[in-house]
Amino acid sequence: MKVLYIGHYKEFGGWGQAATDYILALDSVGVDVVCRNVTLTRDKQDVNSRILELEEKSSDSCDVCIQHVLPHHLVYSPNFKKNIAFLAAESASIKDLSWFEHLKLVDEIWVPNSQLKQSLEDDKIGVPVTVVPHTIDISKYKKNFFCPEIPQAKDTFKFYYVGDINDRKNIQSIVRCFHSEFYQDENVSLILKVSKFGKSPEDLTSYMDNSLSEIKKRLRIYNDLSSFKKEILVTERLTEEQLYGLHKYCDCFLCPSHGEAWSIPSFDAMVFGNTPVCSNFGGPREFIDKSNWRTGHLIDGVYSTCDCSDAAFPDMFTAREFWFQPCEKKIRDQMRMSYNSWNNDKISYKSRNQAAGLKQAEKFSYQNVAKIMKEAIDA
Repeated sequence: MKVLYIGHYKEFGGWGQAATDYILALDSVGVDVVCRNVTLTRDKQDVNSRILELEEKSSDSCDVCIQHVLPHHLVYSPNFKKNIAFLAAESASIKDLSWFEHLKLVDEIWVPNSQLKQSLEDDKIGVPVTVVPHTIDISKYKKNFFCPEIPQAKDTFKFYYVGDINDRKNIQSIVRCFHSEFYQDENVSLILKVSKFGKSPEDLTSYMDNSLSEIKKRLRIYNDLSSFKKEILVTERLTEEQLYGLHKYCDCFLCPSHGEAWSIPSFDAMVFGNTPVCSNFGGPREFIDKSNWRTGHLIDGVYSTCDCSDAAFPDMFTAREFWFQPCEKKIRDQMRMSYNSWNNDKISYKSRNQAAGLKQAEKFSYQNVAKIMKEAIDA
């Protein structure tokens, strides 16, 4: 078996990281894999050296093609015994998107979570769908990372978010819940590590300052906005090591989004012992163990009509689709529980969480997920 893996693996963010890890997982178990990049925006420069080696290999005699690309880039070739598409989607159904028809071109679809598989099958996609969870190099979590020093957060319980700024991420819920649940005299802080393609750190800071002010005005808790606790903004781009240092520094990750195909930051937070608080939808359901709160918390909610002003494509997240709306009372309850647990056990709280998270993460190692991929290819 020789596999041609086509993906956006030089892209910044989750797209690139996920594709990179799938390629390296196949390579780690001896699969003859060749990779080819498709540029979406601009290629990052710090590409894994093994990926660059696999790019140099010839694609001659490849008998399987995995296309980890946006669905409108999919093509079918009779030269392969099997054409596989990898799909990541975040709404309750994509049957009204043009993507749905493009996916019918291939022989098989891989998705990262069981909820997306069920959605495609309920919508009668007509193509076999297999769950292939995201994979990760577990060894990197066992390294030592330098923790940043943030004076405003010293000796506090640190809630935090890492990710893009867009409507789907539901950052406003994070801000509302933090300020509504906690009082000025409680030793808590909120750190927001945000990014947006094409925006400078200065632009991001200005945008976030304005957005945060508008959210707090509507809360009407204090007459003067200066009475609210000040959020800590991190807008500059961080290296992977710096990002892991931030995870190590913080205490509880917040991801009450309207939908996540996986959520790599939430997974990272789990392994670092930061009990992620995530919407009970999509990817986080695959790795957060409901029977062990130390791996995180899943927040129930309802489906609401998509109300999105910044979708990447015109027909995505329109009012034809539903996305997930997490319950803010339950978010606040879990935030309070995490804070109280830390207050009751400051010494071993984080280490015990981290042990549970690392054990859970082992299920998604390169070797374990590559086995799923090989079995799906051979089926």
